[in-house]
Amino acid sequence: MPRPLGRRNPDYDEKRERLVRDLTEFVLRSDLTRPSFRQLAQAGGVAEPTLRHYFGDRDGVATAILALLGEQAAPLIAAVATPTTGPAAAVDAYIDLSRLGVASGGFGRAHCFGLVEGVADQKVGEAYLELLLEPSLQALETRLAPYLGVEAGSAKARAGALMMFAPMLLGVIHQQLLGGAETAPMDLDAMFDALAELMRAAVSEPPAAAKTASA
Repeated sequence: MPRPLGRRNPDYDEKRERLVRDLTEFVLRSDLTRPSFRQLAQAGGVAEPTLRHYFGDRDGVATAILALLGEQAAPLIAAVATPTTGPAAAVDAYIDLSRLGVASGGFGRAHCFGLVEGVADQKVGEAYLELLLEPSLQALETRLAPYLGVEAGSAKARAGALMMFAPMLLGVIHQQLLGGAETAPMDLDAMFDALAELMRAAVSEPPAAAKTASA
């Protein structure tokens, strides 16, 4: 008996979730800078009409991938927002967490995917901000704000977060995705160490009153 119009298959959600996982793995390992809808369908092992059935259009695919990337990054983002024992630990522990993301290969590719797709389409750009970029920056603001003497969400906290996040992301994209490792090699570990040294000089122990108020 045919399925009534407008009613989904019982396994619709399961199949869609599996497709999103497969497509996310594809964009994280693919050398394609912006795969076409056809290439995405091939990567998912389905026909283009099937991909449209589950996601509507290419922007729907990109948004679903960004949502999964955000979910996968959530534990790391939560760890970034976790309070630390002092300003040096706030900086050094974040650098260590970032090294893990770089070593896995996912950090640069996930954000590069969001940047490329987001610049090409405003709705996808808004999804990248909401699902991945802003949570990453806000978590880092939360970590650094007490040692910058401000509240998370202030201009100074945002500047501090960008001072740490942006150089690392650009360095990774430079080396891993723009061919810099061959044409203009840099020592990312040494750069991370130098960034940590610079940031340790920018943060300080909060006043005792502020510590008491936050306890």
